[in-house]
Amino acid sequence: MLVSRLDKLEQEVFNHVFKLSPRQAVMLGLHDYDGLLPDISPGGLKAWTDKALGLLDRVRSENHGLDKDGRLDTLCMETMLERMLFDVQDLRGYATRPNIYSLQLSVTPYISREYAPIDVRIGAVNKHLARVPGFLDQASRNLDGTLAQSIVDVATKQVQGVLRDLDGNATQEAGKASGPVREEFEKSKREAVVEMAAFIEELTEEHSLSTDFALGRERFQKLLWVNDRISKPVEEVLAMGLQDLESNLKALRELAEKIGPGQTVASVIDGIQEDHPTAHRLIDETAEGLRDLELWLREHDLISIPAGTRVRVVPTPQHMRATTTAAMSSPGPFEKEGLEGLYYVTPPEDSWDAKTREEWLRHLNYVTLKDISIHEVFPGHYTHRVFQREFGNSMTRKAYWNYAFGEGWAHYCEEMMLDEGYGNEQLRLIQLKEALLRDCRFIVSFWMHTQSLGVNEARQFIMENAYMEALPAEREALRGTFDHSYYGYTLGKLFIKKAREGFFHEHPTASAKEFHDKLLGLGGAPVGLLEELII
Repeated sequence: MLVSRLDKLEQEVFNHVFKLSPRQAVMLGLHDYDGLLPDISPGGLKAWTDKALGLLDRVRSENHGLDKDGRLDTLCMETMLERMLFDVQDLRGYATRPNIYSLQLSVTPYISREYAPIDVRIGAVNKHLARVPGFLDQASRNLDGTLAQSIVDVATKQVQGVLRDLDGNATQEAGKASGPVREEFEKSKREAVVEMAAFIEELTEEHSLSTDFALGRERFQKLLWVNDRISKPVEEVLAMGLQDLESNLKALRELAEKIGPGQTVASVIDGIQEDHPTAHRLIDETAEGLRDLELWLREHDLISIPAGTRVRVVPTPQHMRATTTAAMSSPGPFEKEGLEGLYYVTPPEDSWDAKTREEWLRHLNYVTLKDISIHEVFPGHYTHRVFQREFGNSMTRKAYWNYAFGEGWAHYCEEMMLDEGYGNEQLRLIQLKEALLRDCRFIVSFWMHTQSLGVNEARQFIMENAYMEALPAEREALRGTFDHSYYGYTLGKLFIKKAREGFFHEHPTASAKEFHDKLLGLGGAPVGLLEELII
């Protein structure tokens, strides 16, 4: 009876979450939500918030008398609702964060994966585009008169990317549809494009711009709780990142000296970065490396991977390129067709000069691409997602994604694979370099949002401590202004390693696979509780 009641409550909670975020439902493979955009009018947001608070009370009261699995599911639902309410109430995201709107404009979920016949998918695109004018009108009414310059810049680039995607991939895919559907696409697209262009202009012309993007210490402290169930003071948590940075810098310098005796760290890294794909071959060569990685992982049996996995490497959609080097778009757990994963890699832009293109390709050198592929695909994000799809025993275990758990797992995998024998000293050096970047994200997110660190200072800190060149470092710093939880990569990794230590203390004869399967079986549990949950 309790399980039945919990299942019913779980469905209510997710239905309500999807009401504010129908795009999330679409990406999970729930296509009844195709083409929908949320009601984000003041009345719509108030009604959503009031109901979410009621559901949160019910979830908390339901926790008593449940078994271990039921308690974990209610915990995850509680953190999911608390985080969304944080964005609406504490952050005032719909008034202060234009990127909340720009992120919902893309039609990529409908054109990137063949989950239904072409007319059905382009019909969903048309439905979505027809709702864009009303959605952006609500956005304009919601946004404050003064907005943070850095977040406006990101939102502008994202909308510009959506416009390029509409003229490119979306128009190409719509060309395969039947005549009436194609005609409706052209009509809806014209109207939506006008509104998006007007929204971009309005962001800079009708709003005052400031440098104030910070959450402040009080809200950041609350973020650590609603995201991660961490109640330690901000300063104590920050110390974890500073200590990890120091440890990784020491390891990097020692390994660089071993690889290139007498050379500087920068010189050793420079030698690795010189060996990179051409822009023309970037996608194909990333795919070739991925096949070798999957074969090694399956042979070493470090985690349960379902049979029949398929991943295709493709250029990153335009709307994501402002802040993305690489990313994984996995098939949703409820998807019936179009089950291949899409591994996005960002190529250099045609508009860049030769120096900037070379700088970007050096960042995507062959060794770094191996590390990124571990993080994004095997055994990182893609493996995590297909594990949830195959083995999740509730909607919460299949659908809920916790930032620090998900990114922490992928970051942990980069180090774990080397510990298990994959790769060489050059890959270890790049893994440490990437770990330094994640340490920098951790530290600058705390400093930017609690100690008034500016974007330029954050960029400089990243360049100096992650041995990163100016263009990617600038993107990283800019990301920290709106993606304030990107401390989660290092935080999640550190808590996973702590949980692993506890697990093997209790189970000294267990295999790495047993630990990994049990860890991913927790779904999206808050990382602050992993140690007690894993034991």
